[in-house]
Amino acid sequence: MAAPATKLPDDRKSVTNRTLDHEDGLYRHTKRPEWGVAILAWEKGGRRAYQFEDGRLRKFSEGYYSLMKPVDEVPGSEEVLVADLESAVAAHKGGKRPKPLEPVCSFEEQVAFFEELFPGGFQGDEWIAQHRRGSGRALKRHRDPIIERAQEILSRESCRQHIESDRQGHLVGSVLEMLSDTDLVALKQVKSLQGMEPEEKNRFIESLDYLLYGEDAFGPRFKRWVKIVGKMSGGRPSWRLTTALPALVFPDDHVCVRRSAFMRQAANIAPTAQYSRKPKRRSYRNFSRVARAVRQRLNSAGHEPRDLLDIHDFVWVTLRNAALKHIKGD
Repeated sequence: MAAPATKLPDDRKSVTNRTLDHEDGLYRHTKRPEWGVAILAWEKGGRRAYQFEDGRLRKFSEGYYSLMKPVDEVPGSEEVLVADLESAVAAHKGGKRPKPLEPVCSFEEQVAFFEELFPGGFQGDEWIAQHRRGSGRALKRHRDPIIERAQEILSRESCRQHIESDRQGHLVGSVLEMLSDTDLVALKQVKSLQGMEPEEKNRFIESLDYLLYGEDAFGPRFKRWVKIVGKMSGGRPSWRLTTALPALVFPDDHVCVRRSAFMRQAANIAPTAQYSRKPKRRSYRNFSRVARAVRQRLNSAGHEPRDLLDIHDFVWVTLRNAALKHIKGD
């Protein structure tokens, strides 16, 4: 049975055909949250079209308007999200359509495979032993010990003390040793940062301090960090190398991006958003948005990740090539 028609606000009663400039904000379908958030693309003849985060433009008759509810706040940058949705709307009007990413499996298949491997979920003994904290010596895949170490080594006080006492070189050594002790970054990438001159080490730590604790928006801080890491690594700043440290110091707020797997995940969440090959601030915001959407979906499925490092590992465990072969029965 169709939902009852809802009364239009007074400022829309006389509107029968209009194109939106998206000042109406963001919306979410109350019955289909997996579609992501949406903007109102146009309204005419008693119908409205909404552009959703999953790449689809969906049209609703007046009787179903009440299913779309305003979203007060979204994780990450609302400006970037709206820009991506506007780009998709423009494509429907004859503009250049962003080629959507093709899902390699459904999110439900990911969750089923995850539950097969880890019956207790993120709180179960198997997940904790393999990914959080083992009972014996800490391994590269264990997140809790390296988080504790990163938060101690790169605390605000530690960074400022090393900078003020001109001991940045000592801190660089600790950072590179720490990155060598986790599988979040390939060892080859860590080695690319070795051999920095004293002045380069100063700039590296000052940029890292600005990335972690600067008062400006995260976008400009990340842009500067990528530039510095690029110079110090011989022009090869990878996603993993540039995102691992903020993810370790602030695992609830930042995500370590493993691009290959995250691109596959993005196909289920926001397939038409921008995801650059090299680290860029807009793409980082989009990858962060994907990670938070995965966290929300997992919570809805009855699983509660501790932080975004659990999300990183969930994405990798369920979308790497070996996992896909199992999911597809190859």
